[in-house]
Amino acid sequence: MTTKKPKPNLFTFLRSGLRSLSRKHAPIYEALADAKTTYKGKPSDADYNPRQRFAYHCAMCHAEFPAKGVAIDHRTDCGKLSGWEDVAGFMQRLFCDKSGLDVLCHTCHDAKTMATKQNITMEEAFLRKRVLAVIKDKSPEKLLAYLKTKGYYGALVSNKEKREAAVYEILKGETK
Repeated sequence: MTTKKPKPNLFTFLRSGLRSLSRKHAPIYEALADAKTTYKGKPSDADYNPRQRFAYHCAMCHAEFPAKGVAIDHRTDCGKLSGWEDVAGFMQRLFCDKSGLDVLCHTCHDAKTMATKQNITMEEAFLRKRVLAVIKDKSPEKLLAYLKTKGYYGALVSNKEKREAAVYEILKGETK
């Protein structure tokens, strides 16, 4: 019995290839150069790296990060690429000039991406990212113990969605 491989979607292939090409686009290097600063870490810092010479300034949280800690973000979402009619607009937004790009740390970039895709505010996106981090960082037993200390137990945490909603409510209450 042979299993059929799914046909690759041409536009998924094109999107991937164009995104790969865009990494070599000159305005990306210009945006990184503008965000580049001298590393000011101290030996007493927990994440101090004596070899690091430069850091990059996040345009959203204004903290400094090593090169691996930042991503280039398009201020205007590049959008979908699902048909020939989308190609020109997608390429115009993807290959924009430096004014259409921001250097963001991965946390800010992930939250902005989530906010854009789910049509929510940045505050809501940061809160949801924190919820996912809490759930990911704790074993199921530790998560249940944590929720119990906050007054959530039994039927209130009987499945994944209810546990996620409980953590959301706890963290939302802490941010007020």
